[in-house]
Amino acid sequence: MSDDFRGARVRPFRALVFDPAVAGDMQTLVAPPYDVIGPEYRDELASRNQWNVVGIDLPSIPYETVAATIADWTSRGVLKRHDQPVMIAWTQEFDLPDGSHRTRKTLMAVVGAEPYEARVVRPHERTHAGPKEERLRLMNATRVQLSPVFGLYPDPAGEAWAAAAVDGEPDAVITDDDGTVHRLWTITDPARLQAVEQALAGRWILIADGHHRYETALAYRDERRAEDGGADGEQPYDFVLMGLTSLDDDGLVVLPTHRVLKEWPAGAEDHLDVTPLDDSLDALEAALAGAPAGQVAAGLVLPDRALLLTAERSGTTAAERLDLAVLERDLLMPALGGDQAHLAHEGLLTYTKDARDAWDTVRSGRAAAALVVRHIPTDQVAAVAEEGGVMPQKSTYFFPKLLSGVAFQPLAD
Repeated sequence: MSDDFRGARVRPFRALVFDPAVAGDMQTLVAPPYDVIGPEYRDELASRNQWNVVGIDLPSIPYETVAATIADWTSRGVLKRHDQPVMIAWTQEFDLPDGSHRTRKTLMAVVGAEPYEARVVRPHERTHAGPKEERLRLMNATRVQLSPVFGLYPDPAGEAWAAAAVDGEPDAVITDDDGTVHRLWTITDPARLQAVEQALAGRWILIADGHHRYETALAYRDERRAEDGGADGEQPYDFVLMGLTSLDDDGLVVLPTHRVLKEWPAGAEDHLDVTPLDDSLDALEAALAGAPAGQVAAGLVLPDRALLLTAERSGTTAAERLDLAVLERDLLMPALGGDQAHLAHEGLLTYTKDARDAWDTVRSGRAAAALVVRHIPTDQVAAVAEEGGVMPQKSTYFFPKLLSGVAFQPLAD
């Protein structure tokens, strides 16, 4: 870390929020992030409440009219803005497929927008131009950040959450469609806000989810600064709405994303070491769980058999040593002639978060093969970011997602 590293600037903000007294139950107003919502699910969410957040965050109307919609909702009292800066304490209680029960703790605040080169905010995935262009159009139209970025910060002692001093009954309780229970507390006490700000001062932040949203906010900041002839770095558009969770939080979970392949050349698996398994998903998952952490491992599902694939963890960087990076380099590229991004673009590779779905897709004849992979530990994600590297496409799935609609950040006063 360089001597001039200043760390993240985390601040409370004058949040724009739904008023349940006017808009109705928060349960009917929130939604998952826009980028995981399909057309049918969007319609279902919109049917729950005429003010549901998808109406502005995933609009079916032209972007240019979304600002008028937000203004209309505000004039009706559906949306209201806090008079003073706040932060939001947020817990998410959920069950995992293995039966374990977890609670993740998050603080929603705004964070100074910094280019990646400053190493204050760090990515771990590549982004694509198209989605950023779309979100920038929406942000320019509304001058509001509608969806939070999910960020992680180092805090082994849990100082930031302790500083928030969360107690009492929550302001809202929401159970989402995955069964996760969200509890929200609005922090207004200046002393507590200052304590959280001080506890987070000097830390770096890893983007877990929302790279496109962060880079869009950074581009918007640069546009506004150019329009304003420079700025002092303390304007609303100089900050990005984030939900912040400690990398050391017991509830921080990264689930695996499995690969389903339309083609599989005979013998392609011979690029790696192969161990035949009993032909069941349980046997495959048990073998994968028992594979040494020091080796690369994946389960291969074929139409007539299941195999454990292993290899040495080769590479000079943290990113190159990841399971998915070695599988891409030593298996998919030799066998299918392209990396995962290329194969996905060609329609030869799709993703699923459900190992049973991957298994059934192959066994029903709808795919030629599937790679059932292990989750990536958070320390490996942090190591990649520390080196300034990026991970293969769809490497991480942080569960559960942060909801959209809990709070918005106006980017102009």
